[in-house]
Amino acid sequence: MNTKILLLWELALVLAGVFVFRGLWMLLDSLECMHTPAALWLSLTFGSVITVLAIHCIAKHEGGQAK
Repeated sequence: MNTKILLLWELALVLAGVFVFRGLWMLLDSLECMHTPAALWLSLTFGSVITVLAIHCIAKHEGGQAK
């Protein structure tokens, strides 16, 4: 694939991710239950676990030190 076309599609993917993130943020913000401390802690915990798992998998795939 042409490098310029690939770059264009990668830019489109980044922009689409911004819209998806904003939409999800607004939807969760509209839910009254998401304004409770328990829901915020659950959201933070869930996001942290997914982040650590993703970093671990990426490092393992790239041949990093994670085992």
